[in-house]
Amino acid sequence: MKNYNLFFEKLNLEYFYEFKQINDVFTCELKLKDIPFISFGKGGTPDLALLSAQGEMAERILTRNFFEEYYVNNLYPDVKEGEFLNKELKHFYKIDSLQKEELIDFNSDSFEILSIPFLNRDTKEKVYFPINLIQNLYASNGMAAHFDIIEAYKNAKAEIIERFVKFEVIKYALPLPKIDHPLNSKNIQIYDSSLGGKYPVMAASYIEDDNIILAFGCDINQEKAIKKAYFELLQSGLNNFGKIIEDIEDVRDRFNLINHFIDLSGNVHKNFLKRPLFEVCKWNFANYDVFNKKEYFKIYKCCGIFALQVIIPGISEIYPIEDLIYNNINYPKFFRDKILNYQNYEKQEINDLIEEISLLYPFTQIDSLIGIIAKEPLFIDRFKEIIKNNQKIEFSDKYLNILKLSQILKEKNEV
Repeated sequence: MKNYNLFFEKLNLEYFYEFKQINDVFTCELKLKDIPFISFGKGGTPDLALLSAQGEMAERILTRNFFEEYYVNNLYPDVKEGEFLNKELKHFYKIDSLQKEELIDFNSDSFEILSIPFLNRDTKEKVYFPINLIQNLYASNGMAAHFDIIEAYKNAKAEIIERFVKFEVIKYALPLPKIDHPLNSKNIQIYDSSLGGKYPVMAASYIEDDNIILAFGCDINQEKAIKKAYFELLQSGLNNFGKIIEDIEDVRDRFNLINHFIDLSGNVHKNFLKRPLFEVCKWNFANYDVFNKKEYFKIYKCCGIFALQVIIPGISEIYPIEDLIYNNINYPKFFRDKILNYQNYEKQEINDLIEEISLLYPFTQIDSLIGIIAKEPLFIDRFKEIIKNNQKIEFSDKYLNILKLSQILKEKNEV
């Protein structure tokens, strides 16, 4: 905890936190003062829950994950324009089927394709991944922070394995073998989720009538994997249930899978309750090398803390590649300047934009859409009022603090 306290101190960040206890598990919600960043942690004691939340906060700050939805220039270190990916990865991501606009990042003012370097774990080849591709497909998957870079790597890799197995079990309605364990109770059950001894993953469920919460944990130590799944289950608060349903297509729907990723509230197919496909296996894992796939990683270091992002193409995607075409997060960038500097555009052009936004985003705050936080919530009516009175859109202190933190990270970057 001392390492993280020093990290926050050097970045001039103050935070406050709140604990909750469910059964024998403590959860922690940690918030930064004057910056809208929130992290969550869990553990067997309050101190461990706080440590977990501090680690997540450091991870999301250093990897810039918390900044992804904001308008911030020069967000990442080592940014490059021009060539990106290699031939093999261009084929995997179907780059030939994409327009340039679908690879432009959301955060910056640049309308070139900006990329950041990752290293191939085995060959150490440096490969530049487009920022927008990373943000659209991988979310926070494969990210971890620690004062020991080896531990950060293990945690990032374990997270990828855990989520891969989770999606396999849910998408294919795989019934898992139950195991006897002291954590089992009337509603809670522990499972072997190694899928026949392939992966160091355990699972835990909470089932009440047709309501279900399903959580997973990965560790080469079986008991630690069980604890991770159990802690994850209870961190949900046991109040955000999915349903046990019959329609496999509804279970495989992208929004249902995303609910499993976000808060464990996704639905589960009834086959999960049937006779298991696998037997309970002997636990025999020496490391996390369970995929025969190429692996890429990027290291961040600041104020004594390492953060790591691991990408395993074909394994660690949270969102489908098609999202670059149909659900690209960068779209509002293309009208951001018209909002912030409307005085520089023809009146009819701004009126057409207002009509488009009203149609596509009728209930969304425009400021959050374009990646800022305005002093007053910026809905369509407020924007019309600003135009009528020829006013400027004013930024809130929270947004200015985000920009300030981004600059501090740039100055203190150690990699």
